[in-house]
Amino acid sequence: MKKSGSKILILAICMALLLPCLSVSAVAGEQEIANLLASMSIMNGYPDGELRLEQSVTRAEFSKIAIAASPYKNQVASSLSISPFGDVSYKHWAAPYVKLAVSNSLVTGYPDSTFRPDQTVLLEEAVTVMLKLLGYTNDDFGYSWPYGQLGLAENIGLLDDMSATVGTPMSRRDVMLLTYNLLTCSPKNSVGDYLESIQYKLTEDVVLIATNEEDSSVNPGKVATSAGSYRIDDTFNRSHLGQRGDVIVKNGDTLVCFIPYAQAAEEYVVYSKLDNTIVVYQNGATSQLTLNDGTIVYSGTQKTTYQAIKNTLAMGDLISVQRDSKQNIEYVTVRNGNVVGPVVVRTNTWYQDLSVGSDMTVMRDGVKCTSNDIQIYDVVYYSSDLNMVLAYSKKVTGIYETATPNKDQLTGVTISGISYQVESADAFNALSSNGKFNYGDTVTALLGKDGAIAGVVSADTTDSAQIGYFCGAGVKDYTNQTGETYSNFYIKVAGMDGNVYEYAAKRDYSDSEALNQVVKVSFKDGLASVATYNRQGISGKIDAETRMLGTLPFAESVNILDVVPMEKSKSGAYTSVFLQRLHQMDLGVKQVLYYDLNSRGQITDLILNDVTGECYEYGIITQAESRTAGNNVGGSYSYNIGGQMGSTSTNGVAYNVGMGQPVMLLMNGGRPQNIKPLVQLGEKVTKVYNGYITTAANKEYPLSDKVTVFKKTSYDYTVIPLSELSPEKYTIATYYDRTPDKGGRIRIIVATEK
Repeated sequence: MKKSGSKILILAICMALLLPCLSVSAVAGEQEIANLLASMSIMNGYPDGELRLEQSVTRAEFSKIAIAASPYKNQVASSLSISPFGDVSYKHWAAPYVKLAVSNSLVTGYPDSTFRPDQTVLLEEAVTVMLKLLGYTNDDFGYSWPYGQLGLAENIGLLDDMSATVGTPMSRRDVMLLTYNLLTCSPKNSVGDYLESIQYKLTEDVVLIATNEEDSSVNPGKVATSAGSYRIDDTFNRSHLGQRGDVIVKNGDTLVCFIPYAQAAEEYVVYSKLDNTIVVYQNGATSQLTLNDGTIVYSGTQKTTYQAIKNTLAMGDLISVQRDSKQNIEYVTVRNGNVVGPVVVRTNTWYQDLSVGSDMTVMRDGVKCTSNDIQIYDVVYYSSDLNMVLAYSKKVTGIYETATPNKDQLTGVTISGISYQVESADAFNALSSNGKFNYGDTVTALLGKDGAIAGVVSADTTDSAQIGYFCGAGVKDYTNQTGETYSNFYIKVAGMDGNVYEYAAKRDYSDSEALNQVVKVSFKDGLASVATYNRQGISGKIDAETRMLGTLPFAESVNILDVVPMEKSKSGAYTSVFLQRLHQMDLGVKQVLYYDLNSRGQITDLILNDVTGECYEYGIITQAESRTAGNNVGGSYSYNIGGQMGSTSTNGVAYNVGMGQPVMLLMNGGRPQNIKPLVQLGEKVTKVYNGYITTAANKEYPLSDKVTVFKKTSYDYTVIPLSELSPEKYTIATYYDRTPDKGGRIRIIVATEK
């Protein structure tokens, strides 16, 4: 706190101090100085909160202020048995202060041995005391009382901003300004501030990070800062967390005052995140906040980077963003939010478990709804910072296979081959050694906001029927709770999320007509049964921008599965797709195998019949030999898929393909189930850019995001990057699986050097 910065400090303190304002009547700057002196226990306002700056200060009152601003402040006796002056009885409230001031030669009495405690202190008397605190003596003043004292005081800045003159009775305003100037002056023969001589220290450029309320790693009763941890009391103002400024610390460990720099902190609550883009919530609306991996982050007691903490960032966390003068992000502070949950909904009074009111916002699976839309066995959380309930309905049914690291200390489990973390005591108790579920049981896991298990129930308990693509069945060995091995039937079903789930089955389905079809999986006594389940009846054009299929809207979290049904002797294929992939496609009734609607009439699930072509691999035939004479039908074929070579032989079927033919291959276990030729686009390519090709007819055709470019040399095909493709250098032949309006894309490009 150098003298040159004292005026800046006066203006800055108004934004900051730990104590609430003492008055609203003082002019700008005075209130802030009063707050600073109060925070240092030097000079306080009155119990009614008023400063009363016009009121005069007695010699007794000034003695107390001087001692409070001195190195002797902790030496004040609780009481005296001897009166320091004839007119200052040992019972007088100011006697301990007057005695200590006299003992340290700060004040003197009058020649008649009186102190006159109720007499108003004069400017020259007060200035002389302050000069002595700074280490000056009579040798420094000269013999011209009081002008020597006042001249020296003016030279060192002790009289800055004051209008009092010789003989002026001091008001509380005068004493307040004089005392503040004392703190900003340097003691005699010193380059530091007087502040430091009384065990206070100003540290500049400090960021307040968190207290124990925001981060449990911070010790209770302390605040973590970029300069270390300091003690705080109940008056600490948490609204300054995340801000940068100067701190005044007492005895090296207690934060007395925080003085923020002129800055406008942006406060957000995390809603969700995707790598470097964070969806944040502020003032009732969501927006996006983008951080670079190298952005400085203060979290807990650490200074780190966004790259180091982004995987730990969770819904409800608080982010304070500080920007520089050019509005670039300078740093951010991350603190834990106030989130209650997970809570598994088991009754219609679920909101009482979260202690929430009726005015909160409710989001279910990312869609705004009402509390009446929350269903039994949903998993809910409540963020008080968002005043928002977030509910999740996803459930996974499967065989409980293993616990990690074991059932006594489990942190995760494997259900039907897929690993999940366990995030609640409810789930731990159900799956642990003392829980109701054993290895081999078919369970329904209730998944929370991060895909971890928040609760577990029996598969029969919920309406846990699953819709999916039936892709496998058989018999396999399982291990029970005691480590014994037993055999059981199983089925495999690709769920709406694209993952494959395995269930213990009531019978052998390996020869079922339902294989490679859309099915409904039901559970009884923990065992699954399947039946084909096509629900059709919708059609229309898809607009991904307005999220509509004809007149039906899509739900925000719609699941879309594209499948290739096959006869049971072969294996079909499946893949999950995004809605954007279907933009501008016109679906017929037969292309929709299944759909489901929520209570708002929005499409939540959609299974398509080989619409996108994304279930296939695409390559080029490098050798082909077909046999089609009489009953001798078959062939042998070699192919190149993205630079990987393969071959297959067939009996009973011959593919209508030849050497150099671009093809689409339906693969299973690394071998083709079917091979079909692609169609060549009969137009000259003039431009390749931004996922499209343009032809001489000025038409655009979309490229697959996995398009393969083969450079042809005689009968040799080498894969080259799309970026190397140029109509000026190559003759370009393009091949597609179907027209764009039917979901097709350019899959293969063959380039021959001109």
